[in-house]
Amino acid sequence: MNYRHAYHAGNFADVVKHVVLSRLVEYLKQKDKAFRVIDTHAGIGRYDLSSTEAQKTGEWQGGIGRLIDAAMDAPAAALLAPYLEAVRSLNPEGGVKKYPGSPLIARY
Repeated sequence: MNYRHAYHAGNFADVVKHVVLSRLVEYLKQKDKAFRVIDTHAGIGRYDLSSTEAQKTGEWQGGIGRLIDAAMDAPAAALLAPYLEAVRSLNPEGGVKKYPGSPLIARY
């Protein structure tokens, strides 16, 4: 199988995985013990959504592209806050051109 995640970074499946990952890490941070994150399906730490690969499929536009500036109610905003903060930290100018992979989300 020939698979390069640069073509799919930030798509709807990435959003689901990374929201869950960010919530799990936030929960583990509440404990007074150290923890380790091992992700068997992690790619690289940061993706360039303006790259040729990401632009070829445009999948990120239906994932993080739709979510980054979406209006949402308070409970949804609270649930997504750790994930969206990680994404926004790579895009201080607004929008989304850089996308954090699992390694960066786990460290955020």
